[in-house]
Amino acid sequence: MLLDDASRAKFAAIADRLIPASGKMPAASSASVQHAMLDLALQSRPDLTEDFTRGLAACSADAPSQSINALFREDRTGFNAVNLIAVAAYYMTDEVRDLIGYPGQESPAYDPHETPDYLVDGTLERVVRRGPLYRPTPRG
Repeated sequence: MLLDDASRAKFAAIADRLIPASGKMPAASSASVQHAMLDLALQSRPDLTEDFTRGLAACSADAPSQSINALFREDRTGFNAVNLIAVAAYYMTDEVRDLIGYPGQESPAYDPHETPDYLVDGTLERVVRRGPLYRPTPRG
């Protein structure tokens, strides 16, 4: 899906209303959600393209708060698509991932012969002390 500069600017204005700056976290457009991450989010969720396009078209860059509220009331599916794409694009940016301490998906080494921590660190102790629980299933 190709978006022109006006559509990207409109999306940035809408995304800023959905994800405003707060504390150390930047607003959506400050994290550049309207560029590469928008494209990646739409590429990752092609099933949302139609609803996203309709939802974005219904919004106005001049009155983003009013238009996103109207979209929420009148076209919940379009609103959900615009919102999900904004949130996905936001949390995929390197800046936001660094701020929340998320390194991305990792493939930790796994040794099937190693004793799992939960068997030796007391995590299951409470469950063992409680004993078994059994509730018979009703006969129907």
